Amino acid sequence: MAELFTDYIAQDPALLAFYAKPAQALFASPPPAASWPEAVAREMGARGDETVIVTGQQPGLFTGPLYTIYKAITTILAAERLQREQGVPCLPVFWVGGDDHDFEEVRSAHILTRRHTVETLRYEMGEDMEGRSMFRLPLSQEAHSLVETAEALATGSEYAPEVAAFLHESLDEAASFSDWMARIMARLFQGTPLRIFAPDGSSARRAAVPVFARELTDPLATTRAVNAAGERLEALGYGAQVVKGESECAFFLEVAQRRCKVLFEDDRFVLPETGVAFTREEMAAMLEDTPGRFTANVALRCVVQQALFPVAAYVAGPGELAYWGQLKDVFARHGQSMPVVYPRLRAVLTHGKLNKLRRKYGFDLADLGRPEAELVERALRTAAAGPSLSVFAGQSPGVREAAAALRESLAQGEKAAADLAVAFERQITGALQRLERGLLYLDQTRADTVRRHVARLTASLAPGRKPQERVLNVLSFLFEHGWDLVPRLMGGLTLDDFSLQEIEL
Repeated sequence: MAELFTDYIAQDPALLAFYAKPAQALFASPPPAASWPEAVAREMGARGDETVIVTGQQPGLFTGPLYTIYKAITTILAAERLQREQGVPCLPVFWVGGDDHDFEEVRSAHILTRRHTVETLRYEMGEDMEGRSMFRLPLSQEAHSLVETAEALATGSEYAPEVAAFLHESLDEAASFSDWMARIMARLFQGTPLRIFAPDGSSARRAAVPVFARELTDPLATTRAVNAAGERLEALGYGAQVVKGESECAFFLEVAQRRCKVLFEDDRFVLPETGVAFTREEMAAMLEDTPGRFTANVALRCVVQQALFPVAAYVAGPGELAYWGQLKDVFARHGQSMPVVYPRLRAVLTHGKLNKLRRKYGFDLADLGRPEAELVERALRTAAAGPSLSVFAGQSPGVREAAAALRESLAQGEKAAADLAVAFERQITGALQRLERGLLYLDQTRADTVRRHVARLTASLAPGRKPQERVLNVLSFLFEHGWDLVPRLMGGLTLDDFSLQEIEL
């Protein structure tokens, strides 16, 4: 399958046809004049004439994986650059996706411990909370216990008590799981121009009504457009990130505080989870009377976002970048300009001791995604060899050459002898590999040390053989480095470098 992220950065013409502009074009010219809905501007403390660069994420426990932080940083840096180079006021906005109801996806946080292991903290939720948007999920005393556990697990410092105190205080003040996320993000980015936005406010709901009203006139048009674009992407060798059922609408309807999927079948809006159905007229009246019951799906949310803010660019992770490629016709249908999609920065956080181990064993970051046994064996080979390994290194090439020479000589004769020689060479090769492996582990103390070093490297930099930014939570580093962590990250990241950037803390 083609690599969409790489091709997008490289400005592949066939792929760019699915987007408004290449990412690099964001800073080339001034964006169109900006105009906000008055109520939204008032709620956000904005003048209402600022251009916006926005990113967002559904609420996650302790803000979720590190990439959430990198999305916000990218947004701030991009807004500052656009304002500086084009002379237009530009606000960075972080959209807390509290409408989302997939709590299972975000209820866990992975903490790098002071013992160099990764521990998973999981927030339990009663069954009666199932299906609720996260801005409706209440918080319990258990969340305080999770803060205490995180502090006990992570590497700490003199900053840890202050960080923990804020987490407890914000938890007591928060109205919901989503609100707690918003408060943590606001504290992390205190002193920056980042504005935190929650879409569940009345001004946002009312400003989004025209988007949903248009959806009601042709309830499956967005679904058709998204699926058709996905098919075109697949024809180019990319995967379709979003595939919707043919009768699935692009919005949800809240019923008894549960977020319900909506289908359009036989000229009626059907909620399969409840068995309830509505006519077009009933849905239109409901939208006018109680707009807060309507929330957008992943595709329509981007259009709602554009209706609320004059967005010049959306900062997207690799998966988001893929599904934005399916939205150009959806924006056009709603009479909106599709913003630039700007890839979020990618990073890995490390420190001097980890880098010293990497250099000792000759590992680069990509190597750490390999199986642990393979890494241990490679590290043992790289480490100082004992006398037995030195003898093996000197003698084994001759044994291999002799076996190969015998095979080549017998290959000239009868087939049976040639086949036996091939089998013999394979046996010799296998025996040499087993002998070398045995010699590598002969010094058990050294082997155990190497295993610990490899485990520490992988847990810290590639936990679960996945990118660090997709697993570890910011608390893994916040208790040790304090609130200065985010300014340090902002100073260490380069905006137009889309490679994996390494930051040594």
